[in-house]
Amino acid sequence: MFRRATRILAIAFAICAPLDLASKVQAQAPQFTQPARYQPTADERAQIQGRLDELEKALAKLPRRLTHELDTWADVAVYHKAGAWALELGEFFTAKDVEATRKVIEHGIRRAKLAADGSRLWATARGSVIRGYVSKVDGSVQPYAVVVPENLGDAQRARLDVILHGRGATLNEVHFIQSHDDKPAPKTAGAQPTITLHVYGRGNNAYRWAGETDVFEAIETVKRLYRVDDERILLQGFSMGGAGAWHLGLHHPSLWASVEAGAGFSETKEYAKRKELSAVEEKALHIYDAVDYALNAFDVPMAGYGGENDPQKQASINIENALKGLGFEMKTEGLVTRGIGIDFMRVVGAGMGHKLDPASRKVLDGFHDEHMGSGVDEAKKHLRFVTYTLKYNRAEWLTVERLEEHYRRALVDAEIEGKQVVVRSTENVSVLSVDRQVGETIRFGEQVFPLETAVKGLLPNVYFRHEVGEWRQLEYDQSRNLEENAKREKHHNLQGPIDDAFMRSFLCVRGTGTPWNARTQAWADARLARFAEEWKQWMRGELRIKADTEVNDEDIETCNLILFGDPGSNQLLARMLKDLPLTWTRSEIQLGGTFRAEDHVPLMIAPNPLNVHHYVVLNTGHTFGGREFAGTNALLYPRLGDYAVSYVSLKDVSPRATGYFDEKWRQAPAQSSK
Repeated sequence: MFRRATRILAIAFAICAPLDLASKVQAQAPQFTQPARYQPTADERAQIQGRLDELEKALAKLPRRLTHELDTWADVAVYHKAGAWALELGEFFTAKDVEATRKVIEHGIRRAKLAADGSRLWATARGSVIRGYVSKVDGSVQPYAVVVPENLGDAQRARLDVILHGRGATLNEVHFIQSHDDKPAPKTAGAQPTITLHVYGRGNNAYRWAGETDVFEAIETVKRLYRVDDERILLQGFSMGGAGAWHLGLHHPSLWASVEAGAGFSETKEYAKRKELSAVEEKALHIYDAVDYALNAFDVPMAGYGGENDPQKQASINIENALKGLGFEMKTEGLVTRGIGIDFMRVVGAGMGHKLDPASRKVLDGFHDEHMGSGVDEAKKHLRFVTYTLKYNRAEWLTVERLEEHYRRALVDAEIEGKQVVVRSTENVSVLSVDRQVGETIRFGEQVFPLETAVKGLLPNVYFRHEVGEWRQLEYDQSRNLEENAKREKHHNLQGPIDDAFMRSFLCVRGTGTPWNARTQAWADARLARFAEEWKQWMRGELRIKADTEVNDEDIETCNLILFGDPGSNQLLARMLKDLPLTWTRSEIQLGGTFRAEDHVPLMIAPNPLNVHHYVVLNTGHTFGGREFAGTNALLYPRLGDYAVSYVSLKDVSPRATGYFDEKWRQAPAQSSK
């Protein structure tokens, strides 16, 4: 149980200017109709602002030094953020939203008064309660809703159902709070109570990037505040939430006792009508396309659902077909298909469109109840695990630590036989680690190594490197060097691409010196401004921005640094330049080719030479932007890989070369961008 809790915590805390890469193909992607807006009157705005001012003053008086004080502050601050952002971003979609916003602010004021008196009645309340946490990603306050049953006792651990919502054209903090706040406690049956967590996920992003981190930060917050059974966590979502459940369920198979993905999408090209992609983009699809990870359904109970008349039923069909292609047989009875030799089920809702019917709900609940009864099998004997990136690298007792090549299929098939772990096959894996307690020895073909007693029992994991067709067990010093990434190889949470930098704590840094090139500096400043604007609108946070002269040792120790400018204007970039995988002088840039520095700029991600456990990113934020967020969430995949060189234009980003660094963060052959 401790190992599972630690793993979820690690994922939670592990995990700029968007690029205008317009193309004819993009215009074909599914688009969601943007709702009309209501313009509040001057009097309505003044009333809202007045109450916001009162709440802001009350918030300022609440202490935030200790963890429980910060929890209390966040539980109040989510109401202020909801009202303030609705007002600032003009997120009133009907006249009724004015009153809804007022009510949210009034609720926050009542909470602030309770907190000032030392009372936190909502913290022990039963029913549906809005709470908040402060994200490590950007320091923003994010809401979540927790439904606490009446039969929750002080000592008993509860099952946790994690619910991922669908896409909502008018979804914002006000509407999320309004839909969940102060609802009665559900009627519960059975000996074990169930807590339900409704994740906000930073809005509409299919739980990708910082939206993915939000899921784990919300889970960790609930686990800190309530007694949760780590072995009995259900992941469930429908529509966009279904896409999120396919993704999170198959990429993190060891964390869930059961997974349910309703509708949604499980691949990109067909769903988003993307027909022509660059080689860099093709590889990037392997990060989030859940169908590529279908084999991991062998390691976690998975149930898929689609209405009979719903085009999004294709998501579960894709997974079923992928499993069939891997050799798994399926048996269909009526509208239910079950896997043979794999705990996979696909349910079709008779006559249903984009909706779940009661009969299907009953079948799905039975599936979950069965697996919640037994919980996660931490000693699962047989694992078949696939990945394409070290971002998603663990299944129960084994971890893929290094790959031969990113975005190529990597596979491990291993089984515990008695007191021995037998690794039946691997593919594209250069370093593998195994939890020592699962066996006395481990066998790779004819090679047998000690496991339980390896490296004198000083490390919880035992590491093996594949070289020249054989496996070699690493000694203690070699293992520690690998853990500390002494060779600066790509590894978990430091594997790229550029967009990965915004899943953990990051800080944007403005150059304040004299730039080598005024044109480049103006371009970088514009990119940072637009990144801030779109991060706020679409990722529901505010960028932390400092001048290069203000960055301190704590920032370097705790944050990915996103540097804007050139080596003349940004002193941090100048300090790092000789240790970055590019050449940049006043006259030229060498990165995937040679380019004039006067009208080109490098965009890239690499380990920070000042702290190799974090990233440095140059001159960009997410490599997609408002157009993609406003369309289908399936478009939120990387466009530039680990690096690009762009022609400088204040209107558009025009990449002249894009590519990925190799496994040691060295330049690989460039791949031309369309």
